Amino acid sequence: MGIKQLLDLQNRVFVIAEVGNNHNGSFSTAKELLDKAVETGVDAVKYQTFNTEKWFTDKVPIFARAKTLGYKNQIDRFRDLELSIEQFLELAKLANEAGIVFLTTVLDLDSLEAISQAIPAFKVSSADLIHIQFLEKVSKINKPVILSTGQATVEEIDQAISIFPEEHVALLHCVSSYPTPENQINLNSINFLRKKYPFPIGYSDHTIGTLACEAAVAIGARIIEKHFTLDSNQKFGDHSLSAGPNEMKKLVKNIRSIENMMGSEVKECQPCEVESKKQLRRSLHLRSNVKKGTALTGDLIISLVSGLGIPANKFNATLNKKVVRDMAKGEVLNEDDLK
Repeated sequence: MGIKQLLDLQNRVFVIAEVGNNHNGSFSTAKELLDKAVETGVDAVKYQTFNTEKWFTDKVPIFARAKTLGYKNQIDRFRDLELSIEQFLELAKLANEAGIVFLTTVLDLDSLEAISQAIPAFKVSSADLIHIQFLEKVSKINKPVILSTGQATVEEIDQAISIFPEEHVALLHCVSSYPTPENQINLNSINFLRKKYPFPIGYSDHTIGTLACEAAVAIGARIIEKHFTLDSNQKFGDHSLSAGPNEMKKLVKNIRSIENMMGSEVKECQPCEVESKKQLRRSLHLRSNVKKGTALTGDLIISLVSGLGIPANKFNATLNKKVVRDMAKGEVLNEDDLK
């Protein structure tokens, strides 16, 4: 099955609540986040699955936003955030029972093998867009893939997508800065990706608030991934740039409203405009009484609001035509009044 069919992208925007590691290493919190995500109305809940030693080395210093936690390096930090494969399989089961799609970003090759049967599609992080060994292994499993493009060049995107069947790929515009400054969100990259590639294009968000997600939908994003937490006041990790349950619920509601607003790309009179068109459009009327056979000149015609007869934009086409009957001042002109 292709990514469009799997996620129903032709009919609606697919909204992902990105838990990531906002469970803080607690399985009970991970389950609570799943339950809260279901209540918000999102389409999917997503985590991160990894074996820390097969992801980081102990040479990577602690990330700035986690310095206050007292860790010396990232490997110690993420070791405390690990959940087991068995716990992720339990989360997948709970998600399926709740009617929500379960996703996880797999961050090492061993975990990929272990979790692949529990997810309908793979989410590849921006950092792993250049992990060719990993991408090739994902491709061999033959499931759809959602690729984030933070930090990426066009050449790197082209190399990554060449590994997968076209119908399996979706791309997410992303800026890998936490949080992303407003003037560097670069949402026009969504339009660039839509024009360049035949894949569904979405947006993976790292901003504070939900405005960027809503704007992304308005310019054509078909997938929205927003970080999700129980409490955005936590000062470490991704919590500060994550939506809490109430904010996520409002985001989903706003996205559905924006979908309704978008309509089609055809410019035409909408059903709700039909009556106002009758009431507000100008039509051609006579300025004075005229006799049968009179050739109409500009000084005999006036455009008045009536929504009847010949519309005002046919003024020039009506000039020099003759009336077929005596007509009174103010009468609306109809095509059958002229020859």
